[in-house]
Amino acid sequence: MLIASLFFLWIVVILLGVAVIALARQVRLLQDRSTPAASHVIPAGPSGVAPIVSAPTLAGDMLTIGGQSADGRALLLLFIRPGCGASRSAIRDALALTDRKRLRLLFMGEGRADDYGDLLRQHRIRDTDIILNADVLRDYRAADRPSAALIDGRGRLLARGVVEAREQLDALLLHVQPRVMEAEGADAVALLH
Repeated sequence: MLIASLFFLWIVVILLGVAVIALARQVRLLQDRSTPAASHVIPAGPSGVAPIVSAPTLAGDMLTIGGQSADGRALLLLFIRPGCGASRSAIRDALALTDRKRLRLLFMGEGRADDYGDLLRQHRIRDTDIILNADVLRDYRAADRPSAALIDGRGRLLARGVVEAREQLDALLLHVQPRVMEAEGADAVALLH
């Protein structure tokens, strides 16, 4: 009887330990979700020049990131990882929220192209819109979680941050929207005069 009760007691202690670990994980996830979206976005200062990096796309074309944009559009770099559910939702949100006429969307990752095959096919991402280069990730200080960097047409880094939720991507994109509205407002004022 004593041996059976000790055995039962050890099973209860082990189950309690597993429950504490699971609860700690859930609390951490809840804290990450409850922090305001804008707190994950780091606006760059007025002199925040984006690092200039050249890297090949999956199609083989050399692409220079940073510096003056040839077409004047802003650039949203979305750093993704294959097999990551948060990356899949960040891709969906970025494709839905970005206006391709004013903002170019470029996906960044590291590893082999084969690892990204399903992700590219599922979201219909062209080979010219993805770069797999660890140097770019390092230069833009990409996080382990899905993150993004926003560069304006003049090559300035406007903001960067984690974009695990749609609200975080919205907060990041707000850094480019006022500048576009200001430019449109200036054109409207010029038309009035």
